[in-house]
Amino acid sequence: MKVEYIEDYISKFGIRVLKESGISKFFPPQEEAIKSGLFSENNMVIAIPTASGKTLISELAMVFDIINGGKCLYTAPLRALAMEKYAEFRKWEKIGIKSGISIGDYESQDEWLGEKDIIVCTSEKADSLMRNKASWLRKISCLVVDEIHLLDSAKRGATLEVLIAKLRKVNPGIRVIALSATIPNADEIGRWLEAKVVSSDWRPVPLYEGVFLNGEIEFYKEGEFVERLKIGGRDHLAITINSIEKGLQVLIFESTRRYAESTAQKISMLLFRHLKSELSSEDVAKEILEENDGELSQKLADCVRMGSAFHHAGLLNSQRKIVENAFRQGKIKVVVATPTLAAGVNLPAGRVIIKSYHRFENFSNKPIKVLEYKQMAGRAGRPGLDSKGESILIAKSKSEVERVLERYVFGKPEKILSKLGAENHLRFHTLSLVSEGYGKTVKELESFFSSTFFFFQNVFEGELSVRYELERILTMLEDWEMIIFDDIITVKELGEIVSRLYIDPMTGYIIYNTLNKKDTFSELDTLLLLCRTPDMENLYIKKSDGWIEDSVDEVDPSLVPNPATADYDWFLREMKTSLMVKDWVNEVDEEEICKKYGVYPGDIRRIVENAEWLSHSLSRISEFLNHPEKSLFADFEKRIKFGIKGELVSLIELKGIGRVRARKLYNAGIRTKKDVLDNRIKLSSLIGKRTAEKLISSLEYQI
Repeated sequence: MKVEYIEDYISKFGIRVLKESGISKFFPPQEEAIKSGLFSENNMVIAIPTASGKTLISELAMVFDIINGGKCLYTAPLRALAMEKYAEFRKWEKIGIKSGISIGDYESQDEWLGEKDIIVCTSEKADSLMRNKASWLRKISCLVVDEIHLLDSAKRGATLEVLIAKLRKVNPGIRVIALSATIPNADEIGRWLEAKVVSSDWRPVPLYEGVFLNGEIEFYKEGEFVERLKIGGRDHLAITINSIEKGLQVLIFESTRRYAESTAQKISMLLFRHLKSELSSEDVAKEILEENDGELSQKLADCVRMGSAFHHAGLLNSQRKIVENAFRQGKIKVVVATPTLAAGVNLPAGRVIIKSYHRFENFSNKPIKVLEYKQMAGRAGRPGLDSKGESILIAKSKSEVERVLERYVFGKPEKILSKLGAENHLRFHTLSLVSEGYGKTVKELESFFSSTFFFFQNVFEGELSVRYELERILTMLEDWEMIIFDDIITVKELGEIVSRLYIDPMTGYIIYNTLNKKDTFSELDTLLLLCRTPDMENLYIKKSDGWIEDSVDEVDPSLVPNPATADYDWFLREMKTSLMVKDWVNEVDEEEICKKYGVYPGDIRRIVENAEWLSHSLSRISEFLNHPEKSLFADFEKRIKFGIKGELVSLIELKGIGRVRARKLYNAGIRTKKDVLDNRIKLSSLIGKRTAEKLISSLEYQI
């Protein structure tokens, strides 16, 4: 089907945008979606493989909706993916369709997005916008849900389905387009959404799935044996070199960060010997080191110079993006990644090697889900570059070959199951529903929850009593002084604040209860309070971390559990995280923090970002209580955000002044706005000419 076929739906100008993007005809699954009612008011579930054109299907639906006076919301599971989609959608600005993105502050309305036609958010951000009553959400006429299979995610699945249920209640006529590459029970999700299901196994590049043993790979296509390939060598390194010799880029999945790094280093040496004259990645290495020049970054830069890279959550987000872009441009031949890449980044490769199909979870090694394998294998094959994509599992014996073939190559992904029934999710969303006015009685709450995927899967089959669970949660929230649980349920001010802050009600209660009992807080007491909450990601304790107990005496004794109990082990994790953030706010060098706590730069930024959000929540609740330390907490939020001592708080608010420049100014005796203006001459030598000029200009404008 040529693109001209849909001119009546998206206009001749829309057709021009498609052609300028290199699209002249549609893939078979896209054609099927069009013929199945894409340009109608029908809800749709699109379950087609990676690179088969899911995003374009959703774009066409949104453009059609906007031309007919609508407004669209596109939700993605990760910030990086949201930014990627926003960049794609901006091509429609050529015909006047305006796109916007919001992925930050959880306590905002972002009313400026009301002027946009397509709004891109993470599902958590969209839910927080609903809690904060963004008025434009009531005008959304089309909701696109990317990666709908994440309903199965223990972390974010509950928010996704509650968001869908809220928007369907607020906007009864809203259209839902759900996308995924892997939905084994797509028909069930389709029934829940009252949607037409378009399901296909078609791929623009055929996928060959193989298992490697003793120098040979057995390849299968759609479950049928295709060929046996001898490559020589007995490990993943031999497969990698064979791939490079064939002109294929390679994506290798490792089970841990440490293995990803060591594998990338080994491969870089091999590539250097085989491709010395072809390597031209010095510019990429320099870009990586501009972001951070610590030990991990140096290791990554060395690999990149020789054609390989590692990719995991310990890297800075910007560095991961640099690696991804360089791989797409062909400057990097091999990327060795942990499984996080498979779930959130569009990064196809000629060959995908799954070096380990086990993950360490709950203190033991367990085989990965078939769903996770299919996501990784689905990255094989670059449209327009490869005639086929090859995914290869590594086995160590004939019996293992049979097992992995049966489980993964011939196996079907696991059924998507809702995770909304977990207590932490129920209390989190029940408070928001009461706060937002969706549930003024238990009956109204029952009615709302009956529209969720969880209750579609369970209650309608008579397996769950929703009233009992809701009454238990409501009683808990009343005990925490967040609601009044009577015939009519009303939210109290604390509950309203906690809901808008987008924190677990238990986090809100721990902060509220601690502030009521304690008037003075040391730096460490404050951080330990944040780290005691369920919303905080705490570091693990290692054998070498015995020194942490030496700092226990610095903590308020009432916060320290009995060393003989299991709670003490959790307390040590909280202590370790608190001490790390304490070093951060006291301007300890980032590389020193990495070595001391056994973490990576990406871990520091992620934990600091989490702590900043929780410190903001602490500040807001302390204001509500008029707590004696509320000013200290307000400053502490800024200290965590920028990694500074209290003396730099006023300087960090100046235009273009970050952690390092603020310290330079302070040490030079420049500590106020007046000091800046009085020391114009030496300002350039301290912070650079351009930054100094912009800073002076902004201060003069304020005066």
